[in-house]
Amino acid sequence: MTKTIALCAAALMLGACASDVLPSTSRETAGPFESYEIAEIAYRVIEPGVTDGRKLRELGIDPRTTPNLRVINYVEVMRVFMPTDTVTLKDLDPAVQGCIGAKTACVGYVLAPEASATQRTGHISLDVLGFQRETEETGWAASMLLLLVDDMVVYKLWSGTQRVEERSKETNPLGPAQDLSGTAKDAIDGAIPKP
Repeated sequence: MTKTIALCAAALMLGACASDVLPSTSRETAGPFESYEIAEIAYRVIEPGVTDGRKLRELGIDPRTTPNLRVINYVEVMRVFMPTDTVTLKDLDPAVQGCIGAKTACVGYVLAPEASATQRTGHISLDVLGFQRETEETGWAASMLLLLVDDMVVYKLWSGTQRVEERSKETNPLGPAQDLSGTAKDAIDGAIPKP
């Protein structure tokens, strides 16, 4: 019980401190692009019918060396573009049809670079005591699909979120008593005399 009181007192004294003492995490999918803008520029440079495997390697897109670059075959390309029976081959872009028709000569490169950082914000004493937890996530995410036939790009597709910004707020009016598990449960158990 004394430890719990000491923890509460310390947390309250630190209440005026900046939120940078709260936990934070960061995550990044390794790849050839350091930012959304760089990935987008590389995508714009790629020209179907002009860009070959050598040029892709110059851009850092190489299945032998680029981390997290997924290589898919023509069967997987069909699954991507025809996820249900309602979509048929004739509904697809002619370049995609040609790639699927080339069978084993068709290969897809899938790149999904991203980076994110999560920071707990808000009042430190409310966070430490479990009354209120605020979290902010920032970052970016992109997805690039390239189809190649005989080492020549024939089709490209891009999607992404240039700026991810999400905030969440979790409130527990009863603080540590809200979830009677772990440290809070141990403190309460220690305060109740045993018969």
